[in-house]
Amino acid sequence: MPGDPPRRKKRTHHFEGPLGWLRKPTAKPSAAEGKEVVEGRATVINEHLIQHIVSVKLFTRSFPTSNVWVLHDRGEAALIDAGFGDETSAQVRIDYLTKELSNLDFKYIPITHHHFDHSSGGRRLRQALRAEVAMHPIDEVLLHTPTESNEDLPDDAEIDKRARIWRAEALETPVDVPLADGESVRVGGLTVRAVHTPGHTAGHNCYFVEELGILFTGDNILGIGTSAIAPPPAGDMEQYIQSLLRMRELQSKLFAPGHGPVVTATAAKVQELIDHRAARDAQILALVDRGYTNDRQIRNALYPELQKGLRRAARGQLRAHLARLVGQGKVTVEEEGKDWKVALTR
Repeated sequence: MPGDPPRRKKRTHHFEGPLGWLRKPTAKPSAAEGKEVVEGRATVINEHLIQHIVSVKLFTRSFPTSNVWVLHDRGEAALIDAGFGDETSAQVRIDYLTKELSNLDFKYIPITHHHFDHSSGGRRLRQALRAEVAMHPIDEVLLHTPTESNEDLPDDAEIDKRARIWRAEALETPVDVPLADGESVRVGGLTVRAVHTPGHTAGHNCYFVEELGILFTGDNILGIGTSAIAPPPAGDMEQYIQSLLRMRELQSKLFAPGHGPVVTATAAKVQELIDHRAARDAQILALVDRGYTNDRQIRNALYPELQKGLRRAARGQLRAHLARLVGQGKVTVEEEGKDWKVALTR
């Protein structure tokens, strides 16, 4: 969940994960609470690209938003990612696509990864638009593997309830076109090429449109903040860093992320993320060197004012870094009850 906030500042900490932006509500309940408000918003980025967001507001909480991108050329279109699959959210999006963009023939729905904030709308959109869903074969398996894990989510009953709905929809989303690394589909005169970029998930795809210099980055690069990387097997920090390097090699002019606004300073953004991860590794090693012996102690030192509901997500982020450091031979870890016992290798 937008992961790794700055240290020792009084602010609401946030992480990025399957649900994108998740913040602990700070406002007091009002008398008007109890009615869900759903809003759709479209932003034209350029002549080939539209960003569409559906936000759901319930009580004092703003549920997270994820981007669905409309890529179009010569009367044909593709949706990059499918958003949330609950009936209300999906219908708002379907109304926009079928009414406001009725002149477009939607051919494909390439999904960047299996997390339900990007995939669970696929079934309803596929049916409404008669478009084919595409995904990397590894994440197709993960998409159709039942799970009840809430490791990356805040401890919140309403979010858990929604997650069950989204997971059920994701399981029912067919994948028509497997897109492994280098494979592509055509949209008008544009080529949408899959770039396998594992780390956030094992089968995470970015999609590169070389004719336009646009890279759809999914959750590997966000418009704001940093992406959470779970420890193996759900995620892999070392693979994530290597994926960032590969994404930089494409020299894209524009990043269209899974959450947040587009990014135009693409090379600088990649370097910022690589530097951030290196700095976090260095912080962890310094804490272990100072005598911190388990991941719970390290987490509390890194996030001293973290709300209780976000501790679980922060632990997963930390363990992803520790797993990378183990792979580099810099630390060892041993399970000790619910904690990981950590020690330097020297």
